[in-house]
Amino acid sequence: MKKDLAVIFDLDGTLLNTDLLIRKSFEHVFQHYKPDYKLSDEEHLSFLGPTLKDTFERYFPESMTEELIEYYREYNHSHHALYVTIYPTVKDTLEYLKNHNYPLGVVTTKYSQAAYIGLDLFNLRQYFDIVLGMDHVSNVKPDPEGILRVMQETNCKKALYIGDNTSDILAGKNAGVYTAGVKWTPKGTQDMEKLNPDLMIHQMDDIIEFIERV
Repeated sequence: MKKDLAVIFDLDGTLLNTDLLIRKSFEHVFQHYKPDYKLSDEEHLSFLGPTLKDTFERYFPESMTEELIEYYREYNHSHHALYVTIYPTVKDTLEYLKNHNYPLGVVTTKYSQAAYIGLDLFNLRQYFDIVLGMDHVSNVKPDPEGILRVMQETNCKKALYIGDNTSDILAGKNAGVYTAGVKWTPKGTQDMEKLNPDLMIHQMDDIIEFIERV
C-alpha cells in the first residue's frame, strides 16, 4: 500500500554531483562568447541554483540568452558521463523508499531532457513516479508549483522536499511541506540553516529515520 507522504528531491547538488559539469559548461560558454573574461570561484558558486536565463542575463544582453543556453546545453548534455557522480547512499536510499512504497519525485530547475540524462547515467529513473523539469512548470523554485504538483499527482497530503539551496528550502516552506537541506553543498549551509529546515543531513540515508517518524 502506498504511503501518504511523498519524498521529493532536487537533482543537481542533491542526488547528483554536477558541480564540475556545471563549471566546465559555463567555462565553455565564456571561452567562446567572452574569451577575455575570467570567472572567479565565487562566480562559479553563484551559478549553482539559479536558472541559466537568470545567470546569463547578468553578463550578456537579453537578446543573446537563447543562443547562450543552447550552446551551454549542447556541451552540458554530451559531457555528463565525464563529469557527473552520484552522492553516497543515494541509490540505497531510493531503493529503500521505493521498496517501502513511498511515492518519489524530482523537482528541478533544469530542463527535463537534461534531468533524464543524469538520472539515466546511474539508472535512477526507475525509482521516480514523477520528474518535473522547468519545462513542466510555469513558475520555478522558490515557487511551490512543482512540489504541489508532485503531491497532487501522487495523491499525497504530506511531503518532504530535499535540496541544496535556499530556493529549495523556501519552495518546500511555500508548499507547506517538511524540508531537508544537504550538508555537502559547496556553497555552505549557513544560508539554508537560517531558514530553519526540518533537518540537515550528512548523507542521503539520514532522511529515512525522519520520514518514518512523521
